[in-house]
Amino acid sequence: MVPSVPHQDPLGPPARHEPAKGSGTPGWRKAVTAAGVIVAVVSVAAWAVTLGTAAAGASEPAWVGALALYGLPVAFILMGAAIVGAVIERRRR
Repeated sequence: MVPSVPHQDPLGPPARHEPAKGSGTPGWRKAVTAAGVIVAVVSVAAWAVTLGTAAAGASEPAWVGALALYGLPVAFILMGAAIVGAVIERRRR
């Protein structure tokens, strides 16, 4: 019997590869990314409402305008924080 992996014993059980400890995305980065995605989607929807009401000759509520105006920058800041966290974690390894 020829082992399929050079360091595997031909009579022993197959070698198991366990993931390195600490690998994977930290929970805070997943949460920040999810929050950024949600804020971005809601902000784009607010932009659609703003454009729709402007086309109809009306004005949107103030909170919709504020969400449309400030939502995407907040989403980009959240995504940037997640990317910076990933870069810092990568350099620590």
